[in-house]
Amino acid sequence: MNARLAAIATGSLLLAGTSGFMVATAIGATAPAPEKTVTVTIPANATGPTGPTGPTGPEGGITCPDGFVPGVLVVNHPGGQVSVYACLK
Repeated sequence: MNARLAAIATGSLLLAGTSGFMVATAIGATAPAPEKTVTVTIPANATGPTGPTGPTGPEGGITCPDGFVPGVLVVNHPGGQVSVYACLK
């Protein structure tokens, strides 16, 4: 009975691993892999003035301008943490 249980457990792990790989591949195919991560820590009571509104960007996938690479921007603030996939310099 132990051999049968071990075979079932091994098969389950193989199926779960294959499923995880397929999901990771599908998600990774939709956007370029980040080349770097930048973390910004914002202390409490550090509100600055609102800047001007920028131009509307193009719709669709991310295309970084020269000198920038796709990456993850992590912003730490008193309310928690936010991650943004963006072009970073």
